[in-house]
This record gives sequence, C-alpha cells and structure tokens, in this order.
Amino acid sequence: MQAVSVTTLRNNIKKYLDEVTNSSDMLIVSRSAKEEAVVIISLKEYNSLQETNYLLSAPNNKKRLLQAIKEIEIGHTHKFNL
Repeated sequence: MQAVSVTTLRNNIKKYLDEVTNSSDMLIVSRSAKEEAVVIISLKEYNSLQETNYLLSAPNNKKRLLQAIKEIEIGHTHKFNL
C-alpha cells in the first residue's frame, strides 16, 4: 500500500493508476487536514469486495462459508480426482 498527495498523484496519475491495476494493491491519496483521504483500488479488487459483501450478507450463507474456512484451517478437506 502506498500513500501519495493529491499533487503527486496529479503529476504521475498514469503511473499510479497502472501500479494499482497491475498489483491489485490500493493507493491512499492524502488531502488537506479538513478533507478526508481517499483510497484508489482497481475495478477487479472493488468487484471482489462487493462479491464478498454480497456472499456474507445472507446469514445462512455466511455461516456455511465460515464453517468451510474453519474446516480448511484444521485440515478437514477431501481430494477429488477429475
């Protein structure tokens, strides 16, 4: 994660947008003390966050997903041959 000022972003916008897109990392853009900083993320990362929020919004789905994660963490998995 990188942090830059608005001026630095403005002067090198293509470079920073390319970095965010290629790395799936986020860029924090600081602003004046009166204004809150902003975060720039790639569309791919944004869509991933939206999908995760959607999947976790249904209580039963959330419970099942968290149980699956727990099973993976304790090594309770099965190997399937295709």
